[in-house]
Amino acid sequence: MIGASGDQTSRGRSLARATQRILAAAVMVSAIAAGSATAAATPPMTAGGPQVASLAVQAAAGAPCVVTGYTLHAQQQMAARNISSDQVENVVHDTCSRATWRQSNSTWQYTDGRIRVSANTNGYVVTVIRL
Repeated sequence: MIGASGDQTSRGRSLARATQRILAAAVMVSAIAAGSATAAATPPMTAGGPQVASLAVQAAAGAPCVVTGYTLHAQQQMAARNISSDQVENVVHDTCSRATWRQSNSTWQYTDGRIRVSANTNGYVVTVIRL
């Protein structure tokens, strides 16, 4: 039953990422509604605890920590390179604290040593490369 356990882990991660997306969006909407950049750095109290708060602060301060969408090019590259959206989202989530800014094309670069993800400032994935 190892496969079943892996499926449950994958579903749990997907649910956690979806929750993080919703919370990050809520924090950003709150900041916009309040007309204050500092509002985005002060996430509401949630059942997600410090990890969710940390993601919201990181998203407000620099590299997005959640994927908000994919360009057609990114989708094509993922399909050609056999890279799943779960893999991309894990790379972005797990490496957002050390993402690097590429000024030449205005994208954040995330890498886990196996996959490199390029995303814009809104978390929209522009391209994906297998290293």
